[in-house]
Amino acid sequence: MDNSVIIANNAQRTSRAAAEKVLPKTGSLKRRVYEYILYQGLRGATDQEIEKTLQIDGNTVRPTRISLVRDGYLIDTGTTRKNQHNNECIVWRAVEEGMML
Repeated sequence: MDNSVIIANNAQRTSRAAAEKVLPKTGSLKRRVYEYILYQGLRGATDQEIEKTLQIDGNTVRPTRISLVRDGYLIDTGTTRKNQHNNECIVWRAVEEGMML
């Protein structure tokens, strides 16, 4: 994994500096989640698929994915897939490759 972090396209200089400061913890995680969904293409991914494939706890995946949605990197596809418990889960898709520092 390289040393880059996903940040909002309209991030201020101070936000960029803050993102670089927490890179070892949050930036690499956001990038892993984003890249996984990006590589799924139009199929997208559910939170549970992200958890299982990347082996990241759901309590970490969800806030990370929420942040990526808020920053405009992921969208709700309007479709769902059933999880292992037969519950419908939102399918998320990458909008475009994000800006990397």
